[in-house]
Amino acid sequence: MVMLGQLEECLWSKGSSGDVWMIVDPARDRRIFRLLLECFYSSLSSLFAMPLPPQLEPVAPYLVPLDHDDQKTRKFLSNAWGNNWGIFLGCDTSQERLRRHLRSFVSVRDPRGQRLLFRYYDPRILRTYLPTCTSNELEYVFGPVECFWTESKNPEHLLEFRFDRGRLVQRTTSLVAGASRTPKAPSRDDEPVRPSSDKPFGTLTVRQAQIDAFSQVEIQKFEDWMVVHLNRFFPRECSSLGGAHLRNLIGYGIKRAAEHGITKQRDVCKFIDLMIVFGRNFDTDGHNAWAHDILRREKEPSTKVQALHAAAVASLGQR
Repeated sequence: MVMLGQLEECLWSKGSSGDVWMIVDPARDRRIFRLLLECFYSSLSSLFAMPLPPQLEPVAPYLVPLDHDDQKTRKFLSNAWGNNWGIFLGCDTSQERLRRHLRSFVSVRDPRGQRLLFRYYDPRILRTYLPTCTSNELEYVFGPVECFWTESKNPEHLLEFRFDRGRLVQRTTSLVAGASRTPKAPSRDDEPVRPSSDKPFGTLTVRQAQIDAFSQVEIQKFEDWMVVHLNRFFPRECSSLGGAHLRNLIGYGIKRAAEHGITKQRDVCKFIDLMIVFGRNFDTDGHNAWAHDILRREKEPSTKVQALHAAAVASLGQR
C-alpha cells in the first residue's frame, strides 16, 4: 500500500524549504478541476494562453505550488497519486518564470513542421519521452527545473528524472509502507541515459522515433481502458478468459480492426465488443457470413462498424 507520508518524504527530501510544483491535467477526469478550485483556487496558473475561454477552463493544464505539511495539498495528492493526474517538479524559481518555461513546449512541431499540442504533463508521456531525448532536448526541457517526478506504471514506485552533466539520470523509489525510501540500486532501466548531441534549436521538435514511442503509450492506455470497459459490460466472458488472455484478445482485436481500416478508438471498441460476443475470429468465421459480407461491401470504417453492430443485434434476436 502506498503511503502519503512516503510520497511527501520523497518530494520534500530537503524539508519544508524545497519548492515543489505540480502540473495538473484536468482533462483526465471531470472531478479534477473541482478539486483544483477547492485546494488551489488562489494559486492556479494555466499553461495555456490567458485569458482562457470558458470551455477550456475545466480541461487546461495548470501549474500549482504544493505546500509541505499542508492539509489541502495532502487531500489533492491522496486523490491524484495512482491516477495519472499530472507530474511533479522540483524548482527553486518564481511561478511566473516557471510557467513561461513550461509553456514554451506545450506546443511543439512534428518532423514535417506541423504544430502539435504536447501533453508532456501526462506522466505516461513524460516517462516515455525523457529517456529518448538528446542532450540538447534535455537541456531545453529541464531549463530551470531541478528534477521531474512521475508515478511509475506501478504506482507503488516514484520515478525521479534529473539532468546531470549532459545526461539523464533516472532513479526509482518504493513508496510501499515499511520499504526503504533510499532509491534502489541502479538497474538497467535506472542507468544514466547518454543521448547523442544535436545542433541547438529554437522550437522543440518531436522526432519520429519519439512519436512512435508515444503511439505505443496510447495503445497501452487504450488497452487499459478496454480492460475496464469489457469487465464492466461482459463480466462473465472476462472472468472466463482471465486477465492475460483478455489483454491478448484486446491486442489481437486492435490488429484485426486495423486490417479492416478501423482505427478510431470508438469503432475499435465496438469491434472488440463483437469479438467478445461472437468469437475472436467472428469477421472471418463462416458461421457469421453477415460480418464478412459487411466488411467486404462497406468502404467507410465507421459505416462498417455501424452495419456490423446492427447486423449483430439482428443475429442475436434470431437466437
